[in-house]
Amino acid sequence: MNGYILHEGTTNGEKFVVIATGFERPSVNRKTGDMIQVWILLIDQSPVAGIQSGLDALTICIGCPFASGEGCYVNPGQAPLMIWQAYHRGSYPTLRDYSVFQSRGVRFGAYGNPSLIPLKIVKAIRRRAGKTTGYFHDWKANRDASKYNRYFMASTDTLESLEEAKAEGLRVFHASREKPSGKFVTCLNVTRGKTCAECGICNGGDGPDVWVPLHGSGAKKAFNLIQN
Repeated sequence: MNGYILHEGTTNGEKFVVIATGFERPSVNRKTGDMIQVWILLIDQSPVAGIQSGLDALTICIGCPFASGEGCYVNPGQAPLMIWQAYHRGSYPTLRDYSVFQSRGVRFGAYGNPSLIPLKIVKAIRRRAGKTTGYFHDWKANRDASKYNRYFMASTDTLESLEEAKAEGLRVFHASREKPSGKFVTCLNVTRGKTCAECGICNGGDGPDVWVPLHGSGAKKAFNLIQN
């Protein structure tokens, strides 16, 4: 089985599903390497439709300025759409045994805010997994931001959001055109060509803040939007 349903819930009145993939077929993502990918998807709208309607920004991508087609590096018409379609075909059973994560690298939030995953599920996976990554944009609106920051980094993209997150005591992953001042480690995929599966520096709330240049097909649009 290459994928499982981890959770189904609602956010702002809209149903969403959390799906983990990559158990039998290794991920071909060149940046992350072979990691299990965890996706947060709307149920009643496809990833493409969610962007077109703007519903993604109000639900699974709260807090991200690049939602609704404004510069996200993820192409919703590729993997997210394929997984959404497979879910509606009934291709994924509900996960019953977390041992499938044993010693595996896990990327929380290949699409969507991983802070929508109940903490008890995050903890169950982290107890078994190897290296993990995860970034959440809804830290400002999330009352449990400090709890999720133990497992995921607060995602920031402007100097203002960076300062706000640091004032809240959060460890941040900052994406911008220029590296901000301060003690930031540049993503090792950029400096050394390491994959996330090899690196592990983004493995939760302990450690240095990390900076990555804006990247992906939406990088130019993203830069024009945030201008930093």
